[in-house]
Amino acid sequence: MIEYEARGGLWKLIFARKGSVIPKALVLAIPSAVLAAFLVIFDEMASRVRADVGISNTQSSIIWSTVSVPLISLIGYRTSQAVGRFWEGTSLLHAMRGEWFDSASCLATFSTRSRGQKPREVDQFRQTLLRLMSLCHGSALDEIKMEQKEFFEALDITGLD
Repeated sequence: MIEYEARGGLWKLIFARKGSVIPKALVLAIPSAVLAAFLVIFDEMASRVRADVGISNTQSSIIWSTVSVPLISLIGYRTSQAVGRFWEGTSLLHAMRGEWFDSASCLATFSTRSRGQKPREVDQFRQTLLRLMSLCHGSALDEIKMEQKEFFEALDITGLD
């Protein structure tokens, strides 16, 4: 989990290297903006060349529409696919967390009847169960982490024998 500090204001938080998408977006956006500016300048300089070849402004707009409509459609399709995959992954992670919680609560509930006869052993069983479930959940999250620097804590694993 990324720890955010209140010092430095909003701009420091937005442009922070850790946890912000803006530096990564700028890496892609700045070269694209430079290329677009170059193409606009080239377009203004190449108007005489288009006139010599016989391409008028109306033909140029038809070519632009012919190229941009499929491109925009593909980008929209890819974006919707990416968003769908993100939400599917998020819902599966929440479902996994819910399954861990259900199994731990069922095991703790099944030990309720024995609590009157062996309270110390049942408490030790429940504490071990919680530590193991915490370790299992952390291990599952560790398998799908994006960065090697991420660390998922578990409940007091030194209490396991």
